[in-house]
Amino acid sequence: MLAGTLGGWLRRALERPSLEVAGLSRPKAGTSNETVIVTVRWDDDGQRRDERLVIRIQPTGRQLFQHPDTIGEGRVLRAIAAAAPVSVPAPMSVPAPMSVPASVPVPASVSVPASVSVPVPRVLAFEPDAAVVGSPFFVMSHVPGRVLSDIPSCHAAGWLLEWTPAQRAALWDNGLRTLVDVGRIPVHGELEFLWAPALGPTGLQQLVTATRHWFDWVRGERELDVLSRAMEYVESERPDHDDRTLSWGDARVGNMMFAPDGTVAAVLDWETPAVGPPEVDLGWWLMMDEFYSHGLGSPPLPGVPDEDAQIARWEGLVGRPARELAYYKLLAALRFAIVCARSTDISIARGVARPDTAMHIRNPAGLLLYRWLGEPEPDLAPEFTAMMSRFARKRADRAG
Repeated sequence: MLAGTLGGWLRRALERPSLEVAGLSRPKAGTSNETVIVTVRWDDDGQRRDERLVIRIQPTGRQLFQHPDTIGEGRVLRAIAAAAPVSVPAPMSVPAPMSVPASVPVPASVSVPASVSVPVPRVLAFEPDAAVVGSPFFVMSHVPGRVLSDIPSCHAAGWLLEWTPAQRAALWDNGLRTLVDVGRIPVHGELEFLWAPALGPTGLQQLVTATRHWFDWVRGERELDVLSRAMEYVESERPDHDDRTLSWGDARVGNMMFAPDGTVAAVLDWETPAVGPPEVDLGWWLMMDEFYSHGLGSPPLPGVPDEDAQIARWEGLVGRPARELAYYKLLAALRFAIVCARSTDISIARGVARPDTAMHIRNPAGLLLYRWLGEPEPDLAPEFTAMMSRFARKRADRAG
């Protein structure tokens, strides 16, 4: 059913009358959106062409974020591709008049420093009308490459174990340099839609205000203990930084696609972009490094730089000291803890977790909040440990 619907839509949007969907799959990872990978086939001057495309469909119902905006995600990708001198090429040539509906204009080029290079998939088409597949979506090129394992941690399983310490160090450095390039992209032109003056006069204040709205939506009428105290802290201690540059929102090495030589082939997952200082993404990057290593009981592999080394490298690349990193790491941990709390609610609704579970708070992100607020750390919820073990086994079975 979906293959037929997408086939007809792609023929029209991409102006390929002979195009047909030869295969369709849904990756198991991720709960924040629906991703569909399609293999398309068409006739090109008498020769058959095959290509894989990725379709990102906006979630409905039990979504992680209060206001999901898949079309906005696609617009950010397209603006980044226009901004950077180097982006992932796509062999499929798409006619501009058919690729984007009138309601979603093609972004203008953005002026950035010549050194910026943020590789992203090429966005081929948008569909803001939910009537086609039940929710808005966009189509982008499929980028070949490898991603690091989340659960089990890439420090405990997966291809990174086969690499030498020097190779791991180079891969992390490639990722960090790309992170720095993201923070050099100014928010104007097509990215101007990310600026939300109703939420505050600076990008950082807008992000904190949006975090409060999201937190209140997830919390409802209940108390979320350390998350509530962390929310109050990031509001009261917010630095007076007014950088108007692009914030990725989910900056971590696990959201990068890597080529065989360890270079970054594509930067993925732009569901929560924002405006703010580069330290927003650096704080998230460092927090996630902690979460996916020690937080999951897997110390970093030899060669992976520690936090001090990564901060020093970031400062060298940016050309100035990092500011207020304790604050930005706590803000990152709070936002990720909100994700964990919402994920727990979704698990309860699906019958996967018990209603009385403590996973809303006693998860690795929540424990980071206790630690960074100077409070005694409780144990992880036993249900969380058991769930991660089941998840790891399922991942291993699929990989096998």
